[in-house]
Amino acid sequence: MPNGFHGTDEAWSRLEAPLLRLDSPLEAFAREHGLSLGRNYHNWPERSLKWGAPINRLIQVYLDDEQTLTWNVWLCASEDRGAARYWRRAFLRQGVPIEEIERDLPVLLGEALARVNSWSPEHFEFATSLS
Repeated sequence: MPNGFHGTDEAWSRLEAPLLRLDSPLEAFAREHGLSLGRNYHNWPERSLKWGAPINRLIQVYLDDEQTLTWNVWLCASEDRGAARYWRRAFLRQGVPIEEIERDLPVLLGEALARVNSWSPEHFEFATSLS
């Protein structure tokens, strides 16, 4: 994911508009499962469902390509161990039109939640050193 959007307000509206259609079902899913819902992390069009500690779990829908308006559904679970972060991650959808995500959203969210919750630390790999 790029580190922030640097275009016009009109371009931002074009990029974020598809996500606005997902907001209501994402909010309902977050409430139902006790998850937090974030929006536009690092000033990039995205929605993030987060939960858990000490394992941080994430389901994220984010813009993959500005020109083609394709999107990713990314899953991640991470755990900090001392000065290192370990994680497991996977894509449920990669480079697809938002209509595919919107159409399949209830099934995708259910599958994503079950998959991320099934991941345990013994299957995590080194991600980065923490400073």
